[in-house]
Amino acid sequence: MTTVTLFKLEPLPAKTELVGKLNGKRKNGCWLKAKGSKYDENEIEIDVWYEEDVETGLKRAFSDEAYEMVEYLKTNGREKVIRKVFCFVDLELGILEVYRGIDVVTLKIKEIIETLLEVNLITISLDAGHLMHIVKQYSSELKQAMFKYIHGLWYHIIRGRHLENNGKYKDFIVTKPDSLRCVSIVPKIKFLNGNGYSVTINEDKGTIRMWDGIFKWKPRIEVRQIVSIVANVARLPSF
Repeated sequence: MTTVTLFKLEPLPAKTELVGKLNGKRKNGCWLKAKGSKYDENEIEIDVWYEEDVETGLKRAFSDEAYEMVEYLKTNGREKVIRKVFCFVDLELGILEVYRGIDVVTLKIKEIIETLLEVNLITISLDAGHLMHIVKQYSSELKQAMFKYIHGLWYHIIRGRHLENNGKYKDFIVTKPDSLRCVSIVPKIKFLNGNGYSVTINEDKGTIRMWDGIFKWKPRIEVRQIVSIVANVARLPSF
């Protein structure tokens, strides 16, 4: 699963300034490398390394089965592992993409980049109207919709095929249009292998998740298209 958290840079520095202020810097336990992206000339790639406890890292990957491996590594003097987070700055959209869900590490990276660049990183904000616009204009299928405060429930989730034609979904949209918080769609983008997959756009978290049940990573060209949809819709006034 590929998860990307999106932030708007304000103000947006020049390309040379971005690279100069970030490349080779160390701050708050993180190491940064910044360079022009090999995917697009209007893009900067930022690699961020940080240390993580062996136990934390392995348990995330292998759950409780990691206990014996953790003990073996600690016995042999390995208390820390080095992890890497990929980030990109789209200079045309003015967007920072952190290839990670919203958590303490992502927020730490956000704080470091804000300090080094002297900018504000603002979470990309969508509302229910924006999500409905994405479903209508940029989706070939709605696979899941999550609503907040429905029938006394904190969250109500509807799953299925082509929910855009589902009566319950349509009823919630009419009766509680502001309650929509998250959608999973098959986006109208160019897929490299021709097969579409589900993309989840979360209004509350400012994240997008891409998952087809097979491959963990998604091609950069596909991620760019999805980010572009979300970023451009976020600029529109509320519907």
